[in-house]
Amino acid sequence: MEALDFTAERLRHLQDAFTVAADRARATMDRYADREDTGGPHPAREDDQRAHQPHQPGPGQSPGAPW
Repeated sequence: MEALDFTAERLRHLQDAFTVAADRARATMDRYADREDTGGPHPAREDDQRAHQPHQPGPGQSPGAPW
């Protein structure tokens, strides 16, 4: 196994970068959590019609074949 050689300065730089990334992620989560128009969960495929149509077999497929 190869040892990683990080200097204290490099470790501080990495810590700062990860702290900034975590702060941005937290701010994004807070922004979406504080939305006023929360009328309940929305379906993941809100306008995807394939989710509502029965499977149509293609040429050479039996009706029971998976997509």
